Amino acid sequence: MITNELKVAVLKNENLEYNQEPPFNPGIKYPEYPFNEVCERNMPYDSIRKILFLLEMDKRNYNEKSWNPLSEIISSEDSVLIKPNLARHYNSTGGTDELVTHGSIIRAILDYVYIALNGRGKIKIGDAPVQDTDFIKLIKIVGIDKIIDFYNKNTELEIEIVDFRIEKGCKGRLGNIEREELKGDPLGYAAIDLNINSELFEISKYYKKFRVTNYHKSDMIKHHNVKRNEYLISNSVLNADVIINLPKLKTHRKAGITCALKNMIGINGSKNWLPHHRVGSIEMGGDEYLYRSIRKEILTKMNEKMDNISWKYLSSLMKILHILITKTASIFPFKDQYFEGSWYGNDTIPRTITDINKIIFFADKNGVLKDEIQRKMIIIVDAIIAGESEGPLEPSPKKCGLLVGGYNPAAVDIICSTIMGFDYKKIPTIGSALRSKKYKLFNHNISDIKILSNRRYIFDDVYEEFNCNFIPTNDWKGHIEYIKMDRKRKF
Repeated sequence: MITNELKVAVLKNENLEYNQEPPFNPGIKYPEYPFNEVCERNMPYDSIRKILFLLEMDKRNYNEKSWNPLSEIISSEDSVLIKPNLARHYNSTGGTDELVTHGSIIRAILDYVYIALNGRGKIKIGDAPVQDTDFIKLIKIVGIDKIIDFYNKNTELEIEIVDFRIEKGCKGRLGNIEREELKGDPLGYAAIDLNINSELFEISKYYKKFRVTNYHKSDMIKHHNVKRNEYLISNSVLNADVIINLPKLKTHRKAGITCALKNMIGINGSKNWLPHHRVGSIEMGGDEYLYRSIRKEILTKMNEKMDNISWKYLSSLMKILHILITKTASIFPFKDQYFEGSWYGNDTIPRTITDINKIIFFADKNGVLKDEIQRKMIIIVDAIIAGESEGPLEPSPKKCGLLVGGYNPAAVDIICSTIMGFDYKKIPTIGSALRSKKYKLFNHNISDIKILSNRRYIFDDVYEEFNCNFIPTNDWKGHIEYIKMDRKRKF
């Protein structure tokens, strides 16, 4: 028997383009559409309808006024969290279409949430972007402000946009991080300790090496050590009955790819509770880089000092020394090119991502871990324009014309990585999710995943049918791509 969890829908249209006019009304007044306003053209809206149909949601009522696809997972008066990828308000190498979930995707799925709630319940749209993000600018760029204005004008439903961060940080003139306290989640946070059931428990003897770039190590090891592995989770997330997971498909320097699993990192209040890598070489128990290097050890220590330094003369001196040591690589090259855990050997961030997904499914509203799944999820991956090369924060645009839908984040990521042209078996985040022990994230055979498509109902070769040949980040090239003789789907 094929359960909903095993369904993954893939919709491809090479001509698919974003609507760029918030609040992103549909181009057609569909039978089920609950409002009157339409616009001239909105291809993503039509594609969201099709992906929900491909997932066989309320299939018998499709194109009828009564069509209510999300009623299968959302009940009236539920609390719903829409979790897009709102990474940052700028891309220093390009635009934002390839950086964040597009507003036209958010608006379309929001309308179907509204229909399922029957005018009752609560909707929150939230994320925890990187520390230097201007959240007000970001929601304007995405068009979320206009979407909420539209809903306030036309409905009585409560919709709230929430920045889950408890602090913001920007580089100061001295190179240090200047931090600003934020309001965070109005409902507060829960510290959830996975303890021995954390995927990090196996490497807890190295806890003093846990790091996330630009944050102080002393805070990290308070929350991840031999006694605890805890995360600061937004109560707005825990209170949700349903999660609408809307990732942007991108490459990722530390994780290989970012999709459904990685998108859940943004439910945290503090990045400093999220181990991203371990300092040092593999030989030293780290995964920051491959081979031991005294120069890299010095550079890492200098980076950590500069993030928190306040004396301008010392900061200037350290900057000069940092530049000089880095330039020595032109005469005496490093044995490997990797820094800050941004490579295929990173064994830390996959475990952190798996932990967060365990929490999202198995922690109840009070943050207590249960044996049964506590909330439902549907995933719609925005890959109309995706991000390749130096993602997740400086991606180059990759026009794919794709949406991918499903219910299980591991299953969705397996299909999406294959579509990218990558071998899912070589993506550590996927491997960690599939190996998860207590609070398992995938309880099936991979061969049982049912792929539904507008091109072909069931097929055996995801790679040949949908491959988009993504360029990996520099430090993943040659390690995750399918090789020519082994590129067929072998699930």
